Amino acid sequence: MLVVGLVSNIIFRDRVSSLTKEIERQRLLLNDYAMESALFLAIVDMMEIFGKDISVEETLERVTHSISNFFKNEIVLVQLFGQHFFQDIRGENIQLPQETFEEIATRPYPILINNLNSFPKYKFLEEKGISSFILAPLKGKKEEVSGVIGVFSRGSKTFSQRDLSLLRMISIPISLILENAELIEETRILSITDSLTHLYNRRHFQQYFEKILQRAREKNTPVSVAMCDIDNFKYYNDKNGHLAGDKVLKDIARLIHQSIKGSDIAARYGGEEFIIVFPETDKETAYKICDTIRKRIEEVNFQGEEFQPEGDLTISFGISQFPGDGQNCEELIRKADTALYEAKKQGRNRVVVA
Repeated sequence: MLVVGLVSNIIFRDRVSSLTKEIERQRLLLNDYAMESALFLAIVDMMEIFGKDISVEETLERVTHSISNFFKNEIVLVQLFGQHFFQDIRGENIQLPQETFEEIATRPYPILINNLNSFPKYKFLEEKGISSFILAPLKGKKEEVSGVIGVFSRGSKTFSQRDLSLLRMISIPISLILENAELIEETRILSITDSLTHLYNRRHFQQYFEKILQRAREKNTPVSVAMCDIDNFKYYNDKNGHLAGDKVLKDIARLIHQSIKGSDIAARYGGEEFIIVFPETDKETAYKICDTIRKRIEEVNFQGEEFQPEGDLTISFGISQFPGDGQNCEELIRKADTALYEAKKQGRNRVVVA
């Protein structure tokens, strides 16, 4: 009887142990299903923005949000390298040193670290309370590393190889989405800029100018407009050739762009003519800026300028101001153009205010 009882106890314990293992296996299986479901939803959420005309910054924000929904309660970082440098972080701000980015860029494989205290080079993360992290590269054209995704945990979470595999799976559509967003951005820029000078083209300038005037009306602030034209440019082209003329246009456009502040806009208005709009700026201030540009251009030694009628390649300006000289774009441009004509009439290489 005692033996039968012992055998029964052993069988019972074995069954309990088997049942416990099966429950754990089912729990892990359900957890895997939940993670795969979350992964699928994250990818679907990201793919919804594929092909949409939104900025790279907005795309990056949407991507980071989707990853955050997948890795809940963790700090998520998405960063692009190079020309399109952008960064978006969900959770506490994590500033990774340049060495970490170089490690990802030069050895493009994922990193999974659970025991930070064994890696002195990641001590800066441990000091911030990070216990574990995973980093996966984003790859662009020709498999070059274009960015990185990072997930950082402050809790006791131990990242698994499965977590890393899932993050790598997410990185594939993310790379495609960001690459597409950059292409759309480049296409948009090409559509609004002049191909030679890279300033705004006339059509986009007109649209932008309307918005600036509308804000000026609402805020009751001045707006100054400057029309400028390269003096005797046809003569220069005929004497030196169109290639030399194109280089002059590009060089002068660059000087104009470098001489104005961020809120000002400059455009190629046509031929050798440029236009600049100075929001919240009166004519006196605009005059000083334009005269500085005029002097800078006068000081440049352009190829073949010694053959110009005045022995130098120069530029003339005409300036008008909202609201005194006009209430709309057409009136302001016409007044600035009249002042420019007066500058030419007075001998060129000067700034005239309407």
